[in-house]
Amino acid sequence: MSEIISMFSHPVVTLDDYPNSDAIADKFYEKSMALMAQYPDAGLISNAWHSGKRAESKEDYKKHGFTSFYNVNLSRRDDFDFMNKPAMAAFAQYMRVVGKPNIGIRIDSAWTSVYGRDHFVPQHTHPMSHLSLVFYAAATEGTGKLVFDNPSRGHFQHFYPPEISWLQYRFSVQPKKGMFVVFPSYLAHNTDPHESDDFRVIYSANAQLQFSKPTDADLT
Repeated sequence: MSEIISMFSHPVVTLDDYPNSDAIADKFYEKSMALMAQYPDAGLISNAWHSGKRAESKEDYKKHGFTSFYNVNLSRRDDFDFMNKPAMAAFAQYMRVVGKPNIGIRIDSAWTSVYGRDHFVPQHTHPMSHLSLVFYAAATEGTGKLVFDNPSRGHFQHFYPPEISWLQYRFSVQPKKGMFVVFPSYLAHNTDPHESDDFRVIYSANAQLQFSKPTDADLT
């Protein structure tokens, strides 16, 4: 009997049935709009993202998009517990899926990003964290996929060009409202341009796994 063994995987987990996700999404959308109004000098995405450029006017948000990453850590705000607690549950679900349900988790940082038409996030990773997550508070159907690169893509392309390769270079996730996507922070990823006049609004978070190396005293 033949068997396909998926070796050395890099699991990405989606969760689209979290209780009351639509209500959570709507509340986060409204609070994200308030943050965008509150911080006229917040970070920008799209072509301005890699430079770490800040907005100089609201016109910059229209041109590039908005992120609260540099201004406020939502994981430290009690008024965002309605979002942070479901995020913790999504991280915990990931750990159950990968068979490590008893490992502790701490969210270190969380922020919102608002995309307008043609906005995107270039390829990047999330340094200094173990797991990362996005939640879609608003997502237009069929646009702006989340794209992950295989960490071994360079090696695969060197030996197996696309016309002969059976190895997957990239994997895409189609976002939708109320969906969580949890993934290892080292996975390089980007988003395709947002092709709608309706805003895309996302919550992002980074988490550290809590573990300790046992000592001789612990084993006796």
